[in-house]
Amino acid sequence: MMSLVAELSDKRLKYKITHRKSIMDKLSGVQGSKETTNRKYFSQLWECYTWAAIIGFINDKRVALGSGGTDSAFKFSVIYNNGGELADALILLALSKSKKDYKALIDAEEIIKVVEEYANGGFEIIQSKLREDESYFNNPDAFIEELLERE
Repeated sequence: MMSLVAELSDKRLKYKITHRKSIMDKLSGVQGSKETTNRKYFSQLWECYTWAAIIGFINDKRVALGSGGTDSAFKFSVIYNNGGELADALILLALSKSKKDYKALIDAEEIIKVVEEYANGGFEIIQSKLREDESYFNNPDAFIEELLERE
């Protein structure tokens, strides 16, 4: 039997294409990009995705991805290999929010689904901030403030 972490590592995390265009690409650097004049807060997409997921978890905003209009740019292993403690936190948060109770401990699909849904909820919160003020996240402190003000 494969370990839960190994099973999770192979899963691709999904997000809505609209969130990729309006949030992730705007706030994250894309590997291999030639863009050097416009500094982005996140150097990679997984960082923005993880930030959105944490915002979703903090605010208990879980939104199903629904059908159509989704994409995935990286596997869970990218988060695990680059931000191990963040990956562990996402797993624990997903386990705490799963409706499958203890059965979620061995269900990688359930954990990924919960992370995706809370990330989607976080992206909706971020999008609402950007609708209010398009330049809100131009200030680097706004990224941390967004997490702290919602405690």
